[in-house]
Amino acid sequence: MYKVSIIVPAFNEEKNISNALDDIISSFVRLNIKGEIIVVNDGSTDKTENIVKKFISNYNFIKIFN
Repeated sequence: MYKVSIIVPAFNEEKNISNALDDIISSFVRLNIKGEIIVVNDGSTDKTENIVKKFISNYNFIKIFN
């Protein structure tokens, strides 16, 4: 089993962030990977942060840095 850190830069990505996180999570499961997802929110003015926080409430391996 591998342990990895995935860094996802995000700026006003409310239309894309859910799909990106879903894809990464699916890959973790499919490939039997343990790790973390770090979203770097670079000052988004849309709902990017709120969407990521919903994922965080369901997955303890996701973090966000604003």
